[in-house]
Amino acid sequence: MNYVYLLGCALLLATGLHAQPANDECSGAIALPREPIYCSGAAAFSTTGATTSLEQEQYAICLDERLEIKDVWFSFVATRNSVSIQVTGAVPGNVRGTIEQPQFALMSGSCDNFQNEACRSPFASGGQVQNGGSLIFNELVRGQTYYILVGARNGREGTFELCVEQFDAVPDPSSDCGTAVLLCDKSPFAVQSLQGNGQVDDDLLGTSDVCNGSAPDEFNSSWYKWTCDEPGTLTFSITPLGVAPNEDLDFAVYELSNGVDDCGARTVLRQMYSGETGGNGDNNLPCLGRTGLSAADPDDTESCGCTPGDNNFARAIDMEAGKSYALVIMNFTSSGDGFTIEFGGTGTFLGPEPNLVFSSAEACVGETITFQDQSTSIDGIASWAWDFGPTATPRTASGAGPHEVSFSEPGAPNVSLAITTTRKCVEYVTASEFSVVCCADQFSATAEISEVTCAGAADGRIDLTGRTRIANRPVSYAWSNGAATAAIDNLDLGEYTVTITDGTGCEGTFSYSVGGPQAFVFDTLIVQPDCAGGTNGALEFRVLSGGAGGYEYSFNGGPYSTDTRLENLPVTMVNVRARDANGCEIEQDIFVDERQLGLVAGAATFTEPVCNGAADGRISLQIANGVPAYRYDFGDGLQPEPQRGGFSAGTYPVHVVDAEGCTGDFEITITEPPVLAVRLQSDSSSCFAANDGSIFASGEGGRGNYTFTWTDGPSGPDRINLPAGTYTVNLTDSLGCTVADSVTLNDPEEIVAAIVDQENLICFGVPTGSFTLAAAGGSPEYTYSADGVNFQSEPRLGGLFADEYTLHVRDINGCVDSLSGSLSQPTEFVIETADRVQLLLGYDTTLLARSNYFPVTFSWGPDSVTCLTPDCARVNVMPVVSGDYFVTGTNPAGCVDTALINFIVIEDLPIYIPNAFTPNDDDSNDRFTVFGGRAVARIEFMRVYDRWGGLVFEAPEPFPANEPALGWDGRVNGRPVGGGTYVYVVEVSYINGRREGYRGDVTVVR
Repeated sequence: MNYVYLLGCALLLATGLHAQPANDECSGAIALPREPIYCSGAAAFSTTGATTSLEQEQYAICLDERLEIKDVWFSFVATRNSVSIQVTGAVPGNVRGTIEQPQFALMSGSCDNFQNEACRSPFASGGQVQNGGSLIFNELVRGQTYYILVGARNGREGTFELCVEQFDAVPDPSSDCGTAVLLCDKSPFAVQSLQGNGQVDDDLLGTSDVCNGSAPDEFNSSWYKWTCDEPGTLTFSITPLGVAPNEDLDFAVYELSNGVDDCGARTVLRQMYSGETGGNGDNNLPCLGRTGLSAADPDDTESCGCTPGDNNFARAIDMEAGKSYALVIMNFTSSGDGFTIEFGGTGTFLGPEPNLVFSSAEACVGETITFQDQSTSIDGIASWAWDFGPTATPRTASGAGPHEVSFSEPGAPNVSLAITTTRKCVEYVTASEFSVVCCADQFSATAEISEVTCAGAADGRIDLTGRTRIANRPVSYAWSNGAATAAIDNLDLGEYTVTITDGTGCEGTFSYSVGGPQAFVFDTLIVQPDCAGGTNGALEFRVLSGGAGGYEYSFNGGPYSTDTRLENLPVTMVNVRARDANGCEIEQDIFVDERQLGLVAGAATFTEPVCNGAADGRISLQIANGVPAYRYDFGDGLQPEPQRGGFSAGTYPVHVVDAEGCTGDFEITITEPPVLAVRLQSDSSSCFAANDGSIFASGEGGRGNYTFTWTDGPSGPDRINLPAGTYTVNLTDSLGCTVADSVTLNDPEEIVAAIVDQENLICFGVPTGSFTLAAAGGSPEYTYSADGVNFQSEPRLGGLFADEYTLHVRDINGCVDSLSGSLSQPTEFVIETADRVQLLLGYDTTLLARSNYFPVTFSWGPDSVTCLTPDCARVNVMPVVSGDYFVTGTNPAGCVDTALINFIVIEDLPIYIPNAFTPNDDDSNDRFTVFGGRAVARIEFMRVYDRWGGLVFEAPEPFPANEPALGWDGRVNGRPVGGGTYVYVVEVSYINGRREGYRGDVTVVR
């Protein structure tokens, strides 16, 4: 069985301790994968932080404490006709979460309008309320979305595992072999509960040795039969729906020798009765829970109880074509819960040969498709139950067909057919290889269009009638101008598009043009009257295109005529109205003015001042029309000259009069060069007396092509390697305008470094020396270094060896000052002791450490030692393995030195085991034991055997050597043994961890 686990979701939800879950409400329901079998994994989901989603009366009737329930939501799409839902929390022995007393419900419909279909609340078993449960619902509608609500009693919260399995249900189970459910194929299925033994107490045919001397009895059973079609192996896995760890499902598999209808001639093939062991849960766990047949298991039978090596699975069977078989499944626990079963192996079950045909692989919405079943079955087909899905008309049908069906929405409908044979074998067939699509002729439309009467009137209209060929479906409209009605008005000229829908998911698009007269295009010609009150002006106004033609004109409110010209005009405003043959009008007010003098296009009117701020600009005018001679007024009266000088930048009015008195007034704006400026970018010397200052000059404004001259002689814009001082530059542009600027370069203050503290070394060769520096001048912040390479912000330079140093101080600009310093160190501190010591295992020795300092405190290692002097300079040691000891000395200044002593431990293992003793109670050689030297730790065990291998003595526990009272006293069970030779086996532990075994003979002398 392929399980789908959502581990990422599990981690996310399980760790959200108190945050409100994302699926707290139906609208946020977690959509489960579209897999037939899904299981989330332990503690994948949580109700912690959830709230009550519904009103009390909206919850399923079997749920308790509805005002306190804290629930979360899930959804799935039905792909089969049945579903098994299991929620498991803190079940003892099968902990899949922390939630206690979970309860849950299955709903159909939508979040706004749902229907409670099934529910499960916790029940008490043996006085204990269950912390998990399951339900089965056999009326799913394929393609429909369902919702699962999970909570717990009394407002409890916690994590849980959710498992959802969809399947096509077989008929209700029978507890008698004669009326067993006939299986047509190896599809998985589930059974809600197992109760009772049926009308007939079937003989399970188990032998008396299967169940502790008695044959097994039928109990809470369900029978299934089938006939093999293709030969091959058969495996299956049966999983209890009960969540308790002690669910005990048993089964037996039979061959029906006389065919599927004769249960009397049965031969046992496999028996699975392992499970309960008198309530001893620790011993029977391997024999509880899932059970079945496995290709990897060697057993044909597992007996009652739980024998070591039992695993609740038996060996797969090899089915033969044409032979019939039976399976009985029983629940021997009090829960009565059912199971799910999944089949495997290479063999197949005999059933109808499905052959569902349809007239077309693709059809339009609303178009008819013909379905017909041409399946065959050796025992005949008794009935057909069709389900074409929720978008089909008709939804259901019976009989083989043909059936004419139409679909109201596009997609891939999941059509299902349940075929029942004359022996009540049910085969489910699905067809999803065809599709329903939106077609162009699903929608049609007719429109009445009213055109726009006049250009710009926006009084057009479209009256539309839309249709769909899907019966009883109203249509909706969506126009390109935002309207949503069939008719739209107040339209201007243009194209309008409408999309028609009918709720099927399809749409039709139609476009319509609203016509009418085009906008007027006109032309105006004006003849200006003479200056000084002339009345010889004229206006001609003509419509060139647009409207309906047949244009007429009215000037200044006069009657309409075809005349386009009005003459003998002085300076005046003329009102012109034009209309076409439809009476559509256009109105214009046109001003007729006398001749105005103008300037020659493109001719220059002024000359700029040479430099910014100067007053040497000029105005020079060229008149383009009028009658010479012209006179010019620059603000001080008319004169014949067209030019005037002495202007600075600004705007100046000029009045011009020609020979006929026509005038022109002009405003002349004189510009000037931008302000000339020099920009200086300077950097003073980086360090005191470094003479690396620089100045970079640039010009702006004026008229370009700058030259730079410095008062101290050089030319050019850039100066480098300059000492402190003031520098002045003169900038000149291409017109000879000049400007000057200065900048002063300064030297930074000189850095002065000093040693304010010094610490010499405390111990020889240990870098604890330091200098503490201070600095003034330069540009803070400072950094400090003892080698001129590595600088630090702290003024204390530590970790130094004894030596002569050149110390450095650097400021923020990188300027450096240096000075000398010296560090000293004391005489080297030295510890001395023996280099190498050799001794026998189990013996000790004395070591002495010396030093050139006094006083000194000594410490030894790695093992403990016995100090023989207050300062531990002299110690006693007893190493048990070869290796190095060390002694570390510390003088009053805290200086440390260490010396090593190499120990060579000679592994001499002296042991003596007597070869005879006289147990005659004369206090001399009365007991047999082991004797050894200092290297012996203890005797781990001692056993003595007679000549036939019988054990006559065994020490009850490890004991020390050289203790006869703890050895063998020559007795067995309190009675003296006879004289003779006996065999001993001894294991000895030595103080260095080594163990040695010894064996030999000992003679008892009487």
